Amino acid sequence: MSVNRIFDTLLELKLTGKFAHFRKFYTNASSLTYSIPPRTVVCGLIASILMYPRDSYYDALSSENLGVAIRLPHGTSLRKQFHTLNYVGNDKLINDVSMHKQCRLEMLMSAPDRDLEWTIYLGFNETVSNDPDIISLDHLKSRIQDQNLGYDVYLGQKQFRGNIKLTSEYSAQDYQHINESDYVDSVINKDQVNRLENEEFYLSIERMPLEQALSRVRKVDIRRTVRSGDILIETTGNRLRGDFSDLLELNDDNKTRISFL
Repeated sequence: MSVNRIFDTLLELKLTGKFAHFRKFYTNASSLTYSIPPRTVVCGLIASILMYPRDSYYDALSSENLGVAIRLPHGTSLRKQFHTLNYVGNDKLINDVSMHKQCRLEMLMSAPDRDLEWTIYLGFNETVSNDPDIISLDHLKSRIQDQNLGYDVYLGQKQFRGNIKLTSEYSAQDYQHINESDYVDSVINKDQVNRLENEEFYLSIERMPLEQALSRVRKVDIRRTVRSGDILIETTGNRLRGDFSDLLELNDDNKTRISFL
């Protein structure tokens, strides 16, 4: 399924914070973190700003209605460090040390005196904005501009507060679809990478969920992943060169090329 189709409007957002933890779905006692917020996390963040009820937004924010691309700014310096946390199952037992359970948590941090930062691109079709099952672009824009962020912005867990700002807005005339490209500036699905040039890159390939839905199991709604992918990340934010397929080129000074996840 190609998700890099042309949308009527593209919003560019800056997401920042001091610390983050985006839990890898296959980890258990020692919780590992992704280097970027997965598409599912971005959708949850939007739902939080718009105050959607829990598990109610999967259809509204599906890839048919919303495009999500993620880019690391040039010069990014990510660090991952393990910390041991104490968890308790009942607030009444918080002073009972015997009831504490320790868990190793991998925290995502930036270099000293810098924040974590990601550029998020959201693609919308305004022609369907009157559909009650589709996200309201104007509502989202106004909330972010007014910093009326609903349930607030968190970077994976509630102790990791985040900030979000609207930095640019593009109309359909401000970008174009590129079938084949010799570079890419955003993270990209491995399936869209045909070749990488032999240069010094700082690459990470992380398998992550991209889309979720509710399934009915024994009369109970269970959240499940319906789409996932191996995502290629240049962890310092440098432009990747090689052969890539199915991108969008923005009409900005750098001719930025991105891929929706």
